[in-house]
Amino acid sequence: MKGIIKKCRIFVAENRQVVVFILKVAVIYAAWKLLSWFLGEEKIPIPERHWPWLSALWEHFNDGVRICLLNSAKFVFTILGYSGQIISDNKLLVPDLAWVGIGDYCLGIQLWIFFVALICSYPGKWKHKLLYALLGVIAINSINILRLVLLIFAFHAWPKQMQFNHDYIFNVVVYIFTFGMWVFIVKKGTRK
Repeated sequence: MKGIIKKCRIFVAENRQVVVFILKVAVIYAAWKLLSWFLGEEKIPIPERHWPWLSALWEHFNDGVRICLLNSAKFVFTILGYSGQIISDNKLLVPDLAWVGIGDYCLGIQLWIFFVALICSYPGKWKHKLLYALLGVIAINSINILRLVLLIFAFHAWPKQMQFNHDYIFNVVVYIFTFGMWVFIVKKGTRK
């Protein structure tokens, strides 16, 4: 047992920056998960959540992000020559194609948190971190809008594959994009 502890100490001493980075990301992610637990899931009525007042503010914020995404996707369809219609403040209907609904988990907020955690945990100046975090959140929103547009086209073309496209194809692409964005920022920062 003492040998394992000694090897762990040596590993941590030799890889201090990596270990500290991983711990920072883990702490930020755990804090987000704890806050998410307190905020509650969207299927649970707000008065029954742990902190109803905070959950109400959180849901209001989610609704604002959702409307922004829906209106942006609708705008893209308008540019492409289609008419779109927002229904019940959570669905975008494109007649003759399909519709897509956006739940809280589809907003990309958890991905924002993950990306910002990666940026903030990496060494560097805070003004650069804040700029990269802001640009990253904007880029994540942009790819999420593109994801919504492509999901509607995909659902129209392959309706039986909708769940697979939503759960795997488009989500994996968004995560790869986000990770690639972080790698680009890290490489750019290390060149300086």
